[in-house]
Amino acid sequence: MRRLPLAALALLALPATGFASGAAASAAARIRLAPACYQSSQSGLLTGAGFTPSATWVARLNHRHRLGTGHVDAHGKVDARFTAPVYHGTSGLSTQTLTVGDGRHTVSVRFQMTPLTASFSPRTGNPATLRVRWRVLGLGAQHGVYVHYLDPQGVLRHTLRIGTTRGACGTLKTGPIALFPFAYTFGRWTFQVDASRRYRVATVPRLLIQFDVKKPAS
Repeated sequence: MRRLPLAALALLALPATGFASGAAASAAARIRLAPACYQSSQSGLLTGAGFTPSATWVARLNHRHRLGTGHVDAHGKVDARFTAPVYHGTSGLSTQTLTVGDGRHTVSVRFQMTPLTASFSPRTGNPATLRVRWRVLGLGAQHGVYVHYLDPQGVLRHTLRIGTTRGACGTLKTGPIALFPFAYTFGRWTFQVDASRRYRVATVPRLLIQFDVKKPAS
């Protein structure tokens, strides 16, 4: 079966877990969105069943913005791939609603959008003893999170696993962890945060954080 792309007008962001039906829908009509959480311009899959065979369906974001349209197949099923909208949030999660209707049935499902962020605090203190709490969001559910330490010359010196993400969007909040669990040198370090055990400069998605280790004042 050929999947029909949703028109990228207001571009949509997708899925939530499982099939869901809206209050105005019949018990038979249902839709599924996968995955359940998106960053800007990520793609997902819309599937549905129980719609009027051969009808035209229309998808809307938050019941207002028309996202695209397509045709229900002869068995009452919907199968379409689309792209998430641009998301301007810089922290936290945003819950959106996708609604699909064919004139007779209207069903809705919620999904979340998230930025990709990583940070640690505090950012000041003696690097030899500094313990920080990491906060990461957007790497996806149930992924190990790794910090790859690049020294001031850009050479990989250490890789540290700081935990496992939770929730559909991939949230991680750690307890206090030594910022430098190894011998460091002075200069500007780069921490690459990603979900890959092995360091690669082209890993996607990834976040880069710079941190200056300064010589103590004499």
